[in-house]
Amino acid sequence: MPVLTPQRMLKIASNQTLRNQWYLVAAVVMTVCNKPHEIPTIYHYAMQMNHLQQKPSLELYRKVQSIVQKFADIRDRGVNKDYSPYVNGGTDSGEFTTTERLREGILKTSALSGLPKAINSLMILKDTTPYNLRSHTLGKESNRQPIKTLEDYNRVQTRGRDFWDAVYGKVSHRIISQMSSSYPDLWKYAIEDVYSNLLSYCGILDHKETSLIVISCLIPQDVNPQLKGHLKGAYFNGVDVKVIRQVRELAIQLSQWCGVKWCTDVATI
Repeated sequence: MPVLTPQRMLKIASNQTLRNQWYLVAAVVMTVCNKPHEIPTIYHYAMQMNHLQQKPSLELYRKVQSIVQKFADIRDRGVNKDYSPYVNGGTDSGEFTTTERLREGILKTSALSGLPKAINSLMILKDTTPYNLRSHTLGKESNRQPIKTLEDYNRVQTRGRDFWDAVYGKVSHRIISQMSSSYPDLWKYAIEDVYSNLLSYCGILDHKETSLIVISCLIPQDVNPQLKGHLKGAYFNGVDVKVIRQVRELAIQLSQWCGVKWCTDVATI
């Protein structure tokens, strides 16, 4: 039985406060909870709503499941590869933007909940994505430009440190000291690879949405010390408190549907 039943999809997709983020939160939580086979339902539900003006409904769920099955057949049989239920394609389309946002959201979970889980979700997302919206079939290269010079390196590292400081504010130096004292390489890895190269890149998801991705990623893992910091960090990055609380509640609900249980109450803001 799927985690995201018709009634559950209707509930999460009807959240007006998160009408542009619900599918990101859902995909992140399903990735963290190791439920990657829920990704196609989330993706096509969001695509139908965003680009075909469909409203959340039980009928839309049935339509989405039909689309998901068609892409499964394409994957298994290698037939009708040009099939797409969407009008537009190519890198300049709104459909590509939604697809890219979902890919980027899942990618940003990789350093927080494990690369294997992110790989599995992205591979499944690829298989259910129309060919004219897949990055590699469009000849699109990595969004993150390769670091070729010292200037490139310094620019990315500055970007990462700026994002770090925006998240942690006045306690930034204290957190750095704590991480360095536990193991110097921990801080080096966190700032150079996680914050600089991965999280601070905002060409697809801005810093506000990245903060919401991080919150959604931490909630299922029962890591309140880190969650407390990033709930505040989202606020420091300019996210409305109402939005932060809605993301927290949605991530908790999705996690509960996946069977997650917490040792203590989930941190709040």
